[in-house]
Amino acid sequence: MKIALIHDWLDKYGGAERVVTSMNDFIDFDYYFAYADIMSDVDKLKMFNGKTPEVLTSRLLKLLGKNFRYALPFFPIVSKLFNKQFTNLPVDWIISSSWCLSKGFRINNEKHISYIQARNFKYIWDEYDNYFKGILGVIFLPLRKYLQSFDKRTAQNPDYIIANSKYVQDWIEEHYNRKSVVIYPPVAVDHFNLRTTKIQDSDYYVTVGRLVQYKRFDLLIKAFINLNKKLIIIGDGSEKSKLEKLSKGNENIIFKGFLNSNEINHYISNAKAFVFSSLEDFGIAPVEAQACGTPVIAYGRGGTLETVLENKTGVFFYSQNVQEIEEAVKKFENKIFNFNPILIREHSRKFSAEVFKMKFKSYLAECNLMKEKI
Repeated sequence: MKIALIHDWLDKYGGAERVVTSMNDFIDFDYYFAYADIMSDVDKLKMFNGKTPEVLTSRLLKLLGKNFRYALPFFPIVSKLFNKQFTNLPVDWIISSSWCLSKGFRINNEKHISYIQARNFKYIWDEYDNYFKGILGVIFLPLRKYLQSFDKRTAQNPDYIIANSKYVQDWIEEHYNRKSVVIYPPVAVDHFNLRTTKIQDSDYYVTVGRLVQYKRFDLLIKAFINLNKKLIIIGDGSEKSKLEKLSKGNENIIFKGFLNSNEINHYISNAKAFVFSSLEDFGIAPVEAQACGTPVIAYGRGGTLETVLENKTGVFFYSQNVQEIEEAVKKFENKIFNFNPILIREHSRKFSAEVFKMKFKSYLAECNLMKEKI
């Protein structure tokens, strides 16, 4: 029996790639596919557990190199040609890791289990207005409808679908009319140290992530300027200079840039709380914060509603605006003695790599995937 893994594309090592790393621990894959591969060798070693297997890619997208995303209008053609490219390979099962195209991968008549990592193709669905603003949105409207039709059609290809959260599960049913099961992605909770300081003794809040527009770090900065409370921002990205300009003259807003995992661990485990302002399909960072025993102040929509327990491991604000964030911080400080770091850390273990592996292996057995391969 031959099992293949397909990941949409290999770029940087992040949360979606950690899922593949975990799968490699208990599934013996015979083939690896990706529509494009621009990942560094260092990141590949992380993703494939110290190995560098051959990754079969699209001949068409290979011509574009790092600019492969510009082929978006032609993704249906890319997908069709990619399926035909490997018709001679003996594959019995496909496991896809999908946030865009790979759920539609089909070589012949093999069985297909798709792990949906996010709201797929979200730049033509929920996030269209953010990616195609103003006149561009009007011009590309026919293309949007064409790509939506393509996406719905390819979503019917998998025999089985796994969603990475209940939020994504509901989205899949609404947009694709497909049922799915939920298996949360693996979080390396044991890599984080339980805090040794009391929550109330800390003098700062912390947030971590790529400094990009949709993460809404601008709201956090404005709120913490108004509150005159210390906020440490860890991460880098395209919005960094704009955010630094926004916080200019306010010494309580501190940018640390890119830090290694040990440094991030230190700042989170000594913070009063971890603040999180973006809408995420799952959201690994709040779970990592809880693994440190640090409570979370989060936007109450998407995956955080499943990973954070209100008034037990954190508090929510339900609108992405400055005033709501300020009120949530005040609410948190009024309840600060209610949060127990040991119980917060214990909650994070529900999202560990061990739990992911156990549930995924159990589901593969339900799907009759041969046991000698797992």
